Amino acid sequence: MEKQRTKLSTEEQLLQARERGIQEAQQVNAMNAHGKVLGMDTFSWINPQIDMLATVIESLPFNIIWVGNHAQVKACLETHSNTTDNIQTVIIQDKTSLNVDRKILHEIQNIVCIEGTMEALEFVKTMKKQNSAFLFTAEINNAKEQKEKFEQFISLFK
Repeated sequence: MEKQRTKLSTEEQLLQARERGIQEAQQVNAMNAHGKVLGMDTFSWINPQIDMLATVIESLPFNIIWVGNHAQVKACLETHSNTTDNIQTVIIQDKTSLNVDRKILHEIQNIVCIEGTMEALEFVKTMKKQNSAFLFTAEINNAKEQKEKFEQFISLFK
């Protein structure tokens, strides 16, 4: 009888852990608005689907300063060429180069590649511009750490 109770308790713990994981994943996959930061409408999106990300970029009414990782930026730019119309600046936060077609490179006003989330975010201060949007994206791999750094950064300006 005691073993069965422990087993039920373990099963309940696993179900609870799974439920928490699902809730966290749902929160992570949504784009979040953070109001004005450095005079720009600011958004974050952890682990966005590339098609949805491109749709948002194309629909924003402002030029965008985008801090993202190489894989997401490359995938978005190469599969959705219209996104370059709204992107003023791309800041790659995890690689020192952006390996995309040369034509894409010429369509974006500023491209900066820096290794390090905080370094990339600090660079945003030099690029700030009125009537712009600031978009921060990250992959799920380091999502918690990157989201914390982003939130720490924007808290300095609220």
